[in-house]
Amino acid sequence: MKKNSKSSLTSKLKSLIKTELATVYVTRSNKKFLSLNEALKCELEEEKKRAIIEEREVGMVKIYELLTRVLSKNEWGIYFKGEPIEGFPTQDGMRVYKVNEIAPDTLYDAIKEESIKQEKEWQEKQEGRTENS
Repeated sequence: MKKNSKSSLTSKLKSLIKTELATVYVTRSNKKFLSLNEALKCELEEEKKRAIIEEREVGMVKIYELLTRVLSKNEWGIYFKGEPIEGFPTQDGMRVYKVNEIAPDTLYDAIKEESIKQEKEWQEKQEGRTENS
């Protein structure tokens, strides 16, 4: 008898619950949409952003490769302007000097940082022109 009352209560409760099934569209950035058109629109915008970032990265790599090729071809180097030579003490009290050269990855990071800075300035100018129009 207990089992019957429990199953009748369960069936009564189930009848009170409404179930709806819907298709949920998930973009690559894990955003969820109920409308296919909204999901496609979002994915298209994200793809444009990815393409711009990829284009910027390729441009920075090309600039970096060009600079390093020119420096290498001409046997030039880049050093810290404020401290071009660094001295190291030796055991006999003398000093050994070394050119304080900038590492290639530091050069790439500087190019990337400057590129991002210039892009932000350009975007701010564009937004200023749009507001003034």
